[in-house]
Amino acid sequence: MSIDLLLLLTPLRQALERIERKALPLLVTPSLLDGEEGQDLLDIICMQFLSAGEALKRLEKLEPGLLAARFPGIDWKGAMGFRDVIAHQYFDLDAEQVLLICQDALPGVLSAIRALEEQASKGN
Repeated sequence: MSIDLLLLLTPLRQALERIERKALPLLVTPSLLDGEEGQDLLDIICMQFLSAGEALKRLEKLEPGLLAARFPGIDWKGAMGFRDVIAHQYFDLDAEQVLLICQDALPGVLSAIRALEEQASKGN
């Protein structure tokens, strides 16, 4: 893996970790979405998902097939496609669906990116 890969993986991991942090209060107390604070958290989450989706697409171009080969149990196409959903259908987003993605899909994606980052940092 190259230095370029590490330069992509680190901000990707940081974006995913930010999503995880910002989603936690909403997962614990979904009624926060009824107020401005909750909506602000949702906005941050969606912006970070946009960034993460872009980074995943760049990663796929840099190392085609790497994600699917190393982590076949993760829906990488869906993860990349979620960026497009947010970008093009933002006003139609279902907050509950976004939170389900945070709860169900994010942990696996984050774990995979952490593993790739660790490997890249060791120069393997």
